[in-house]
Amino acid sequence: MLNFVLYCCTFRKDLKRTIKLAESIRRHNKGNMPFYISVPLEDVDLFKEYLKDYKVIIFDEKDIFKANPKLSIEQLYSIRGGLRQQVIKSEFWRLGISENYLVLDSDCIFIRDFDESDFIFSGDIPYSVIHEGRDVLQATERFGPKKIRQHFLADREPIKAALGRRGITYDFGYAPFLWSRKVWESLDNNYLTPNGMNFLDAVLLCGSEFTWYGESLINFRAIPIYPREQLFMHYHYEHQLWADQVLGYKEDILAHDYLGVVYQSNWESWGDYGPSNKSLASMVWRSVKRVLKKIQFKLSLLLGFI
Repeated sequence: MLNFVLYCCTFRKDLKRTIKLAESIRRHNKGNMPFYISVPLEDVDLFKEYLKDYKVIIFDEKDIFKANPKLSIEQLYSIRGGLRQQVIKSEFWRLGISENYLVLDSDCIFIRDFDESDFIFSGDIPYSVIHEGRDVLQATERFGPKKIRQHFLADREPIKAALGRRGITYDFGYAPFLWSRKVWESLDNNYLTPNGMNFLDAVLLCGSEFTWYGESLINFRAIPIYPREQLFMHYHYEHQLWADQVLGYKEDILAHDYLGVVYQSNWESWGDYGPSNKSLASMVWRSVKRVLKKIQFKLSLLLGFI
């Protein structure tokens, strides 16, 4: 079994983003760590064609489900894709490929060189991403969307309660996620199996896979905890990016403190692969509104009205 690999769970809509991610890995992966990508069976050939010039192992996501007989594949494909991807990412460890893995979303890109020492404290013990989510809480408190703090707690408090922990509400994300096989196994052995559950049941109870990991880490102590802040600068909302642009934070500056950047695909829709489901008029109007909002936001910052 390998000690550490890179892993991305994706699908055809994010093909162009995945290519950018693969290119950034080729440029900065000084440790030559293996890169695995899982996609739906119908997308395997598409990804193999477009990524044929990159060192990457592409496989059918169902291989992960098959590694856990407690999971119902039929049920997994009856739920929304976002929750299914959470199960896929969190069950990757069952393939027995690696002790530890970095889960990269397709909208991640590396911006500086890295090797295993950026992720592994010693031996097979990884660092653990633990913080309090203040970056996104502060940004949205000022600029919206509203009720993010309530959503933040709603995604975390039920998992704390399920595992019986009290105290500070931690954040164990955001992408990329740095995970140990031992932590996931401890959740299965100490909570899921004794309660007749699998990980699909867990995300249906509360859909925050990285919180299940982090709370398991704290509660079951399968590995020693060596904390790190978020590995990538994560632009959850485009107004965070606009603010940084006004202040002059470019990737070369961010690279002093971050391994990479996430330009969240929820707002960066122009990076999608394939035709859009929206009408041309709708796409044009959305683009116009975005440009006007961007101009208004940046002018407000520059003029000191915010």
